[in-house]
Amino acid sequence: MGIKAALPRYELYLYTAVLGVALIWAGSWIFEASSDNINRKAFKESVKPGWHYFGRKMDVADFEWMMWFSTFRNHILFALTGHVIFAKIFTLLAPKVRACVL
Repeated sequence: MGIKAALPRYELYLYTAVLGVALIWAGSWIFEASSDNINRKAFKESVKPGWHYFGRKMDVADFEWMMWFSTFRNHILFALTGHVIFAKIFTLLAPKVRACVL
């Protein structure tokens, strides 16, 4: 609604750079806090080797984590495909009410 004007390229690049730096900075804080507490005695019983691509340990105390990644790991592609197909079919059949349903 109203007049829509595109931002200049340099401003978009500046916003993207600021967002990228902020995300990296926040990630470094999370990584540092995780590294500081990795050998705490309270956590040793509830973590096991995991996240082999990051070299981190995985929390095994969280039931939902174990349920999603052990039970549905082989079916996630099928489920996501079903969601996309349902959305496409509904878009073709009733495009006016698509936003309410999806």
